[in-house]
Amino acid sequence: MNFSMEKISQSQGSLENNSVLRRKELVCLEFDIGGHCVFRKLTRSELLIEARESLQEEFAKLQLIYSELFLEKSYDEFPINSLNDRDKRGLLQFFRGSLQGRDIRQVDPAFSGKPALWVRHNAILVSLEQLRALILFNKLFLFDPDNPKVQRAVKIISERLEKTNEKDLDLSGMPYEFRALEGILVNVCMSLEKDFSSLEPTILENLDDLPTRLTSRQLEELRSFKQRLSQFSARSTEVQRVLQEILEGDENMSNMYLTEKNKYPRHKRSPVEHDEIENLSESYLQIVDHLTNRAELLDNAIDDTEDLVTIRLDTIRNKILFVELTINIVALSFSAGGLVAGIFGMNMGIPIFKEENSSHIYFVFCVFLILFSIILLYSWLFKWCKEKGLYST
Repeated sequence: MNFSMEKISQSQGSLENNSVLRRKELVCLEFDIGGHCVFRKLTRSELLIEARESLQEEFAKLQLIYSELFLEKSYDEFPINSLNDRDKRGLLQFFRGSLQGRDIRQVDPAFSGKPALWVRHNAILVSLEQLRALILFNKLFLFDPDNPKVQRAVKIISERLEKTNEKDLDLSGMPYEFRALEGILVNVCMSLEKDFSSLEPTILENLDDLPTRLTSRQLEELRSFKQRLSQFSARSTEVQRVLQEILEGDENMSNMYLTEKNKYPRHKRSPVEHDEIENLSESYLQIVDHLTNRAELLDNAIDDTEDLVTIRLDTIRNKILFVELTINIVALSFSAGGLVAGIFGMNMGIPIFKEENSSHIYFVFCVFLILFSIILLYSWLFKWCKEKGLYST
């Protein structure tokens, strides 16, 4: 009983520790408009408050629209019953598109988030290649700073977010959120390209040597390379899927103009006016498509080499069967000659053995007859096996 109570208390303690871990502060790097980053610790509530500051005017506009309804009923309960269906759908769609507490799980390192790029009214959430970020119109929160991939990404993101000169025509007209997103996509593409560049030469070298030097060690290396290539293909396919989903949603692309929303809150961008973010996404999608296609071609080359190895193994197996069949035919032929020798070696009286000075003639004759019978039997069996398809050269 005491043991069970101890187990229960231990389990309760572990659950409390897990809950504390879930409620703990999120460690992140905050990038400002100038590209300078500082180390920060934020709770989920603080992160949501900072994200919703950019929508204060939007909430004020909603309050202005529904002020009469607020006066009709108490403030304790929102007058959702007094709205018509159109206003209800618009209001629910607005709040559904805003950043929620459950969305933070996607960028929280304590959770295993899937690759995604979510667009909200006031933020963009990115989870690609171990880079988890929350992009606002004037801030970028990059989580899990102890991750080596995150540490390598800091320099590139800072360079993208720095104030551009007049010579930097490509970045001078881009809003902050697009430069932040591009910095993340650059790191994702560089990570994929670096991993593929380390795989491709070694795999091609192994594929070139394998047909000429077929060893168990090289076959094991090929299996290991194929497994690593499959993992890379899965990663690149996920990034490809995320970018394609963004390009297929016109409304999401138009909602990604966070700076414009903050400057002109009453202006609503048309869902088809998103050339800038569309061109940005397409450019990096082409890079990911190229890497994915190269990985697919390399995987096909591995499959072709495996088929070639299988054919070579079948050929070697056939040669072994060829030698085994030859040995069996020779053994059968000599066993036929041994039958004759066994007959003559029996304890029986044979007249030719009683003649003087004539046994060697019979011995030579018998040996010649036995050898001739062996050669004749071997030739007949060899011809019969070739006719039946059991013997091929």
